[in-house]
Amino acid sequence: MKRTFIALAIFLLYAAGAGSASAMDKVKFALDWIPYGKHAMYYVSIDKGFWKEAGLDVQMTRGFGSGDTVKRIASGTDDFGFASVGNMIAALSRGADLKMVGMVHDKTLETLATLVGNKITKPADIEGKTIGSPEANAARVIFPAFANINKFDNKKVKWINMTVPATVPSLLAGRVDAILIFYTEKPTLDAAAQKVGKKPLYLLFADHGMATYGNGLMVSGDTLKNKPDLVKRFLAATYKGIAWSVENPQEAVDIFIKHNPAISPDLARKHFDIAVDSLLSENALKEGIGHMTKPRMVFTNDLITTHMKLPKKTAVEAVYTNEYLPKLFPKRGK
Repeated sequence: MKRTFIALAIFLLYAAGAGSASAMDKVKFALDWIPYGKHAMYYVSIDKGFWKEAGLDVQMTRGFGSGDTVKRIASGTDDFGFASVGNMIAALSRGADLKMVGMVHDKTLETLATLVGNKITKPADIEGKTIGSPEANAARVIFPAFANINKFDNKKVKWINMTVPATVPSLLAGRVDAILIFYTEKPTLDAAAQKVGKKPLYLLFADHGMATYGNGLMVSGDTLKNKPDLVKRFLAATYKGIAWSVENPQEAVDIFIKHNPAISPDLARKHFDIAVDSLLSENALKEGIGHMTKPRMVFTNDLITTHMKLPKKTAVEAVYTNEYLPKLFPKRGK
């Protein structure tokens, strides 16, 4: 009888555990790119159990550029995506049903990177030059708007399609005149250029007429309509991880390195610090990290729509919402 009781107790405990596991909502979360230091904040939500506490079993996957991530969310391949709002607005104009539900890069970080000596000191100098970039790169997708704003002919630029790992070596070897990167990748290019005695030069889109919102968290309209509680839980847990990372930067990077040991800890910390610079905007300090303002989103929507010559303009209310965001005000740690 005693053995039967013990066996029954074990069975009930197992059943309870299995029931708890089955209650977890499986979520696919697509990044914008190969994981590097700026993504450390998401690994914190894994290691600290923030997603698990919210009842979420999150599968985080690498990205292949914001353009590709936007397609994955629109098609339902993934549930949440970290990608460029500019790419998302372009997709909305062409019929996609998506919405930005939280900002991370409050300032767009798309950047044209070149070398001193390549005779590119302003945007218009890129006419007649070659740029190396993957096709789905967020900066490449919105490059026509960058060209239009800065009054140079995008058709006079020669594009060389290449993978991300090939971009920096190609620039340093002189196979291309410039590459398109996120400014968070600056430390990597700086370090590589220093080894061969060259000096990079950076033209940030935001400093040349495109001070728009950058990368944030997006979902499909279908997910937002049918699973609003899932969206709220995902954002609460994700921004909890982001806030913890802001306050504990070195620990956040250490967690990231544990998952990505091939990456230089020093470079990862520099990537992360630039990402935090972009996150902690004046509005984030006032309204909470992730929160967006209507005037700034109107500016972003109008600029992308007009200068990319999109088929139609999307109402700004359809582009974003702050409704599902927590109110968090992390103080930056050292």
